[in-house]
Amino acid sequence: MGSTPRTSGERERAGAAEWAEFAAALAEVRDFVGDARGRPELRPLFVADGGVSARFDRPSPLPEAALPLKDALGELLGVLEAGYCNASHPNYHAYFAAKPRLEAVLGDFLGEALNQTPAAWRAGPGATAIESEVLAWLADFIGYPRGVGRWPGGVVVGGGHLANLCALKLARDRALGPEIQERGLHGAPPVAVYMSREGHFSIPRALDTLGHGRAALRSVEVDERGRLRPEALAAAIAADRAQGVVPLAIVAIAGTSGSGAIDPLAEIAEIAARERVWFHVDGAAGAAMAGLPACADAFSGIAGADSLTIDPCKWLFVPYGIGVLLVRDGESLLRAFPSSSHYWEELGEPDLYAMGPYGSRQVRTLGLWLLFRRLGAQGLRGLLGELLRLTSVLADRVEAAPELELLHRPELAVCAFRARVRGASAEANNRLNAELQRRLLEEGIAYVTNLDWRGTTYLRVGVNNYALCQGDIDRLVDGVISLSARIAGTAGPPDSRE
Repeated sequence: MGSTPRTSGERERAGAAEWAEFAAALAEVRDFVGDARGRPELRPLFVADGGVSARFDRPSPLPEAALPLKDALGELLGVLEAGYCNASHPNYHAYFAAKPRLEAVLGDFLGEALNQTPAAWRAGPGATAIESEVLAWLADFIGYPRGVGRWPGGVVVGGGHLANLCALKLARDRALGPEIQERGLHGAPPVAVYMSREGHFSIPRALDTLGHGRAALRSVEVDERGRLRPEALAAAIAADRAQGVVPLAIVAIAGTSGSGAIDPLAEIAEIAARERVWFHVDGAAGAAMAGLPACADAFSGIAGADSLTIDPCKWLFVPYGIGVLLVRDGESLLRAFPSSSHYWEELGEPDLYAMGPYGSRQVRTLGLWLLFRRLGAQGLRGLLGELLRLTSVLADRVEAAPELELLHRPELAVCAFRARVRGASAEANNRLNAELQRRLLEEGIAYVTNLDWRGTTYLRVGVNNYALCQGDIDRLVDGVISLSARIAGTAGPPDSRE
């Protein structure tokens, strides 16, 4: 450490020393990650010991003295070891994002190390070009139209929440006119956004953020599989128009977070076109599978959307921190986020900061670009197709087990089922499945979540690990059956009849 080098020789020596220290630390990180990913079943599915909780509750004092990188890294790895969600484990089924492909990790590392940004052409022309290309590839991959014109047909943001927020801003500007950007909502008419009751909480949050309020959301009824009912949607729009409410947008869900349900996109697209209402598809959790032959019917109509959210960190095997909003017209994003400043010289370059809510930002598409180039669309679809197959295997095993009950046949790689003791009350079976979820994790069998489906508790399994095999599915089901028998056996006889 010390003062800033004053000569080129001193600078070179300091740079060489810094690199040597970094290279040694990088080798340690490589070994740590290699062990975590290479033998994930030897680590707990989830651990958060008291030391980690104490750091959160009472952060340590600001470090004043310097510490060798090796020592600082050792402390950091120790904290991660003590507070670790093992997403690489073959029976990690808790959410949508499991371990990322290493190609994607490598691309993210490259972008971070070189500090490139696609926000402005002059700050990263290669990164900007890669991002534009990835947006086009994503559209092609899922069967959505590429953006027309010079500008990309979309924007990269930090996740699905922000992508949905941007989509509703586009819808608002079209419905209420571009002058709303200047005058704000004062004097604006009441608006409504329509989404199924199974939709994501990011939509009411976005309505709050945009100033319309959460009460602007109309929760539309769903069928027995959790899909929006088109007739209920049409009736809700008609009722609002009769009251002078402006329909702002229809949000269709392409893969609900709970059960993986896909709304009837083609029918909703027809209603949106007839009513002249912005049609947004929240495909954050499911749109990655839109291009699979097995999913073609379910995703029919997706190309008719004005905008679409997709999270590549869900089922496209890249790390957290990337969400994408695809749009039919990239110019609409330029109009929605006008940007200028006295210190910025406008040179007519493709500066992507003008297309979204960020200024400077990380480049998160280098890893996805590498993944597309390394595997190709066929390779990616092969991985996704295998996850669908394994989900079907899981559903088959559940249907064949008399002590288990399937919610319904999965459409995507999400399967919900429950253990059931015949003759036990609904409350007792709900308690059984809540306890099952806790004990499965506690005993290192599997990390699944609970799904409350209209008052009934299910185990929700996200089939999301590209390295998963059929034996992992068998271990999950066998573990659920064995553990539920143990739990039910210690609970005594059924407390009442269903």
